[in-house]
Amino acid sequence: MQDMTRNEEKKIRTGRRFSLIVPIIVAVILSFGNDYIVLRSIHDKNQIDLASLENGLAISNICLLTGLVLAIVISNLLFRIIIRQELMVPLQKIRTGMNRIRHGDYDYRIEYEENDLMYELYDDFNEMAVETKRFAVKEKQIDERRRQLLLSISHDLRSPMTSIIAYVQGLLDGIAQNEQKRHQYLEVIKAKSLEIDRMVNRLFTYAKLDSQEYELDKQPIDIGEYMSAYVDEIAREYEKKNFRIQLKVVSSAKILADSDMFDRICTNLIENAYKYNDKENGSMTITVKSGHYHVKITFADNGPGVNDDEISNLWDVFYRTDHARKNPGESNGIGLAIVKKAVEMMEGKVEAKNGKSGGLSVIIRIPISE
Repeated sequence: MQDMTRNEEKKIRTGRRFSLIVPIIVAVILSFGNDYIVLRSIHDKNQIDLASLENGLAISNICLLTGLVLAIVISNLLFRIIIRQELMVPLQKIRTGMNRIRHGDYDYRIEYEENDLMYELYDDFNEMAVETKRFAVKEKQIDERRRQLLLSISHDLRSPMTSIIAYVQGLLDGIAQNEQKRHQYLEVIKAKSLEIDRMVNRLFTYAKLDSQEYELDKQPIDIGEYMSAYVDEIAREYEKKNFRIQLKVVSSAKILADSDMFDRICTNLIENAYKYNDKENGSMTITVKSGHYHVKITFADNGPGVNDDEISNLWDVFYRTDHARKNPGESNGIGLAIVKKAVEMMEGKVEAKNGKSGGLSVIIRIPISE
């Protein structure tokens, strides 16, 4: 294709030269023709007659004018053909490039010389090709993560559903023959049903936050008082699981927040830390500190942390860390995506980083309410 393009460019250069030479040749020929007509007229008469000379000059001038008009018409036609060819070559290059990209060749680039008049057009096409490749790669990654998420959700739903079906069948078959045994079966069914309910609620919450029509009910809350009440409520439950939650309120301030959604943020972060903690006695320290413009809330655990190349992807709803992929029943990647969405809807920011002595720290910054 490149060889064909070069041949077309050679033809255009040849056509340019030809369009300049043709009028010159025609003008020279007509000039000699004009002189020939006059001299021939004089020669035929064998004498110089003023009237005959005037007639001869008039005829020769008419021929000269006609020839010049003809030369201009021919030159104009050639010029139009050349201009059309000059436009067709870059358009052909663009068309070829579009076809290549359409068929998945995202590395295709248009090559051109520095003095090419269409270099800006070619640059724009090449930049578009780069962006198209980046978009295609990202879409492929998202599709793969979506597939993994669906597989994870299917697995997470199948496990409790299988247990529920098995225990219900046991009750129907009379395997649980005494009241205590039946109560144990019902407790398992209840626990598995609540597990499914939590999973469905997470999916619903993310879909709700992702909707542009949904608005949070933001009210002024004292973040120090709020976090103290929240930790007091849930700390004992996690202590039974050998997971200690400690709160440090360095300084407090009021923020505009949806209390229910902030509950969800804290619960998702603590639950995520608990699930991934590999210590016999896990822990999380929550620190609240007020600045001039923002309140910083840090959730720091003593778990294994996250690989540096995975931290930026933690907030992607379709992303699962290596640990989560190896243990698909533990998490489906929705919890942290909900955290990011909710914080941003409160006009805040969230980031994650590995602690110097291990563990993962999630830092939330929310503007102070005036």
